[in-house]
Amino acid sequence: MATLLDFAGDAYLNEMGITSRLFPHENAPNGNTALLAQYDLIADPEDVVDPATGKGDIDLAADYMRLLAPPPRNPLSPSARSGEFIFDQVGCGACHTASYSTGPSTIAALDRKPVLLYSDLLLHDMGDLSDGIAQGAAGARELKTPPLWGIRVGAPYLHDGRAGTMDEAIRQHDGGAATINASYWIFSRHYRSVARPFRAFFPSASRRLSMKVAAMCPEHASNGQCSMKFW
Repeated sequence: MATLLDFAGDAYLNEMGITSRLFPHENAPNGNTALLAQYDLIADPEDVVDPATGKGDIDLAADYMRLLAPPPRNPLSPSARSGEFIFDQVGCGACHTASYSTGPSTIAALDRKPVLLYSDLLLHDMGDLSDGIAQGAAGARELKTPPLWGIRVGAPYLHDGRAGTMDEAIRQHDGGAATINASYWIFSRHYRSVARPFRAFFPSASRRLSMKVAAMCPEHASNGQCSMKFW
């Protein structure tokens, strides 16, 4: 999706069955157009623009998403600073990029502001960790690097909840993340308390839940480039 408005319109149609000016055509149930014609008695598009505001429901939904405040970052404790050091040394930041900046915006709160995202928002081959779902340009072995803000909220972790702890989540990284996983394993062998500062660091990143821990890409570490596609 190119914009939040496109995202809202797509969700309205495919998640709730509500057509709009951007997506004016209903999806027939299981492709059965006769069934659609029999039961869909409301003229399309169903989400109409309010002449008083010039906005429809999808516009209001996009505004809501656009103006959600980012989760605040907690102060870094000594243990959290140790976790941040390990995070960098292992190579997690190769794909879990700590910070980006927003672009120019007429909304002051969004104008060129830092975002502590901990993601590069790219697709990566995650091997056995992948969900096996191909969608658009994304292959069945690829997952998008999820933001790590809010990871402290609680287990389970990863896209399917298979990991009960952060340590388990990291150790299940595969595919392009295998070498990063190996680095983490070496750190764990030499520093038995590695999991504790990691846990301390992630809570400091933010307060919002993320159900994925994915994509650590050695390609970035070797040449600063990544051939993976955007989602």
